[in-house]
Amino acid sequence: MKLAKHILSLIIILLVTACSKQPSDTFADYQSRLASASDIEVVKPQPLHNIDIQTVSQPQSELSISILDIAQTGHCKITNLIAAQNNQLGKVSYPSERLKYTIEFLQHAPDCITHPKTKKELSQILTQALAEKRTQLPLFFLHMMTNEKELASLGLLTTSEIPPEPTALMGDTLAAVNILADVAVNINDPDQIAATTITPALKTLSHRFISSLLTSLRKQTQFNTAATLQMKNLKLEEGVCRKGSNRKQAHIISNVFSKYYLNDIQPYQAMLTSITQQLIRDWQPIQIVFEKHGISDPLMLQSHLDELKASAKAHVIWWQNFYKLCEITPS
Repeated sequence: MKLAKHILSLIIILLVTACSKQPSDTFADYQSRLASASDIEVVKPQPLHNIDIQTVSQPQSELSISILDIAQTGHCKITNLIAAQNNQLGKVSYPSERLKYTIEFLQHAPDCITHPKTKKELSQILTQALAEKRTQLPLFFLHMMTNEKELASLGLLTTSEIPPEPTALMGDTLAAVNILADVAVNINDPDQIAATTITPALKTLSHRFISSLLTSLRKQTQFNTAATLQMKNLKLEEGVCRKGSNRKQAHIISNVFSKYYLNDIQPYQAMLTSITQQLIRDWQPIQIVFEKHGISDPLMLQSHLDELKASAKAHVIWWQNFYKLCEITPS
């Protein structure tokens, strides 16, 4: 009986999820109503595809610290760190764990190098390793950003869109982005990086709010473009706006525009714009690290936002011309 109830609950959840209306569904309704009111066919938006993401390989070390070397560092905090890293050799290690190890090595190695109990030979090895890891730290960061499961999927399309009223996940996501941005800001000053904050940030980003945002931006752009192309098939001067007509059809078309676009779609796109602009500001330090190393930013936030704005502008311009020729105003 309990099993049957559990299965029924799962079915209900799946049905509710499947039937939940997405913002792009509202746009599809808008196009359908416009088609009905103006006797023209719906122009479907172009399908979206994932954009190829450039990945960064894991930096390789030309140095090695042996077990015998580790045995000589019992007086240093770095001992357990190196031992734990050596134990991971041959095992699956997440890019974020490699980054955290590199950060912590850079933080603790100097004390061991200058410690009076550290032998000269070991001090030289650690000094070389320190210099190598300082150089490689940005690459370990980019390796994580483009290979860690939670981060590599951020720029990919998803089935869910940003709802008209964003949840608390938006604030949590921006906070997580700021943690990674802090790593980027201090990439040349690792003493200022709190390595322990990285994993919790990845857990938050695994909920894919950013993927939903990018999906929403791109879908709304495609719908704007499709709707504009659709309305360009409507004859204005020789049709609904011709001189001497009573403008009845024009008013019906205008009502659809007001009900769907002005009341729902335009405010939704304005909200997406606001969220994206905030994310762009928070993401900027990360983008700078990508640019400095000649790697394409996988999110392309500004590009997607510019495309949304351009498509919305083109759509509004068509309607401005419609109202000018028909000599009516939005209701």
